[in-house]
Amino acid sequence: MDYRAIEPYNPPMLDIVNSVTVKLTEKNYILWKRQFEAFLNGQRLLGFVIGSTPQPIPVINAPTITGTSTRVPNPDYHLWFQTDQVIQSWLLGSFSEDIIQSAVVHCSSSLEIWNTLASHFNRATSSRLFELQRKLQTISKQEKTMNDYLRDIKSICDQLTSIGNPVPERMKIFTALFGLGRDYEPIKTSIEGSMDSQITPAFDDIVPRLVAFDDRLQSYTADTSVIPHLAFNTTRGRPFFT
Repeated sequence: MDYRAIEPYNPPMLDIVNSVTVKLTEKNYILWKRQFEAFLNGQRLLGFVIGSTPQPIPVINAPTITGTSTRVPNPDYHLWFQTDQVIQSWLLGSFSEDIIQSAVVHCSSSLEIWNTLASHFNRATSSRLFELQRKLQTISKQEKTMNDYLRDIKSICDQLTSIGNPVPERMKIFTALFGLGRDYEPIKTSIEGSMDSQITPAFDDIVPRLVAFDDRLQSYTADTSVIPHLAFNTTRGRPFFT
């Protein structure tokens, strides 16, 4: 029987650098995991890290011409081992140095590496939960760009979700509005008013509205004769809110 005709996977050849563009750090596990899962799925190799493609036994009993049996290397094991080594190389190559040293330095298979990472990042310890909730409660825009500020909020919320404490959409929105200064009162009032509508906006819905208002606000900073409230009122008839 042609062994390769029934292989569920082939030794991988694709360069992962073109598909997984994020280096794993202590802050971006969710994004990294999504990219890596998509890549492995596309290569039919996700089973190696989730356990559905288990390690075959290294040797098997094969019949001989005389009717007896002898132990010979299992070709399934060698293919599995070769592929698992490549996946381990991909994983380690996508980690920052501190992740390798602190989390996976002693792991011996891609499955062990994957499970160790999940345990490392997803453990819902009280100290980690307290830290993330404190960050969310105290975050403010200050000198950040609006995009960076909203991205930071989303990152904290994603981390809370990863440890089993998802943040409701309304709370994400109120967190974003609470961290804005006095100059943003017009857009804050507008968004707060929309929270009582029949279709409550999601966090992603308010992002373009806040970014558009901030862009317009910054465009008036050079002209001190136009104050932010006037800027808002004079543009209400124009659809720069989404």
